[in-house]
Amino acid sequence: MPFSIDSWNVDPNRLWFLKLSDSGSDIQCALYLTEADAEADTSPQAAGSCAYGSSMEIVLTADPGATVQISFFQGTQDFHFLVTGASGDPDAIVRVAEFVELDEISHPIYRNADIITTRAKAEIDAHTHAVLSKDIALGSHLPTLEPGDVIRLNSTRRGKNELLQVVDHRLSAEISEGGEMRLTSSVTAATYLALKR
Repeated sequence: MPFSIDSWNVDPNRLWFLKLSDSGSDIQCALYLTEADAEADTSPQAAGSCAYGSSMEIVLTADPGATVQISFFQGTQDFHFLVTGASGDPDAIVRVAEFVELDEISHPIYRNADIITTRAKAEIDAHTHAVLSKDIALGSHLPTLEPGDVIRLNSTRRGKNELLQVVDHRLSAEISEGGEMRLTSSVTAATYLALKR
């Protein structure tokens, strides 16, 4: 499992890329402004390390060539990152997005239980469906037919003309007494029916 971060506390509050790697004795961390810098290991802004473990605190030290000086976003917390990893974990580059402040939802429409129920019901109705499947034996073998393909089922005798999606494609072979082999295909195809409550 690759190294991961559990929390971050970096100022300035902006997009960062943190590279986590295994030094053989601890977790090495380097902070970059772009993903390209992290991949090429150029222009690090800060670096640090911590022991292996879960939610280990890392305090980064600014690189001498850094163009952006870092500090703690929350001054009451004395770490830049909480990192999880074990010896032998693969390296990882983690994109760390900036924190955002959301306005409080104060409009009464968002606190009305009836509207919440109505909206939830509309969403359920909009995304609920049944799968109707059919097994169809074909008279010949169609080698290019794959699950996910759309086929048209057309029968003038039955008055059918519908589009179906192939779910399963099976081959069967029959060998005649003369030693000739005949391949045929049979498919399971599905159509989708919207359900309303």
